[in-house]
Amino acid sequence: MAVLVLLLLVICVSTLVFTLVCIPAFRRLVRRDLGEGHNNVSGAIFGVGGTIYAVFLAFLVIVVWEKHEDARRNVADEASLLTTLYRAGSAMDPNAGAQLRALIRRYTRAVIVDEWPIQAKVGGAAETARAAGLAMYRLLGGLSPEVRRNDDAIIETQLGLISQIQSDRNKRTLQAEESISPVIWAVAVANGFIVVVMSFFLYPDRDWPHVVLCSLLATMIAMLLYVIFIFEKPFGGLMPLAPEAFEHSLQVYDSVDRAMLAPRPL
Repeated sequence: MAVLVLLLLVICVSTLVFTLVCIPAFRRLVRRDLGEGHNNVSGAIFGVGGTIYAVFLAFLVIVVWEKHEDARRNVADEASLLTTLYRAGSAMDPNAGAQLRALIRRYTRAVIVDEWPIQAKVGGAAETARAAGLAMYRLLGGLSPEVRRNDDAIIETQLGLISQIQSDRNKRTLQAEESISPVIWAVAVANGFIVVVMSFFLYPDRDWPHVVLCSLLATMIAMLLYVIFIFEKPFGGLMPLAPEAFEHSLQVYDSVDRAMLAPRPL
């Protein structure tokens, strides 16, 4: 968090320095070319350009934030389904249930240790997590007819849970690979620069209101672009999602195991 705040301060200070240096120089440059009605025309053009950019920037912020929240909810859903599947394993045949719970633990650890770093760096998936997920299917599909007959309803429920877990995992893998197109980034930064420069053409009677307003405008645009940057990649970047939901699932597994080992009341 300290790094994020420091980087934000650097961006804001750099933007302020840029406007503080450029605006006085620009005012001296255009002072002799001003005519009657200059601000009326410049203000109208600036209003149109600023509105267009504001709509574009707001849309970009909303899209990035919604994508980040969708990834967070998907991770929570996947981890929650794993805990439900782990609990369901305690109700089936003891031997098969123990094997299933071991596979769930293996899958969860593979997501935390192997898959999460991959998705944070380049996106993609870990073979260990994929193998553990497939092993769950093979385990339930290879049960003896007697076990399947006794635990048929539970097994069908578990297969449905495993399928949903794998679907959430596929979504997570795709979300880790998504990012804003370089073209969109170029347009966002270039248009922000254009809007700031357009504000230079407004010409109040005094220097300091012009400098203050343009500095605030440039700082606000820089801060919004910074927000888009840090939330662009849900699993990477400066503010990535952490595997806390899966770590919590491991704690739930331990509590389920303790409950199974506890003596039953007479």
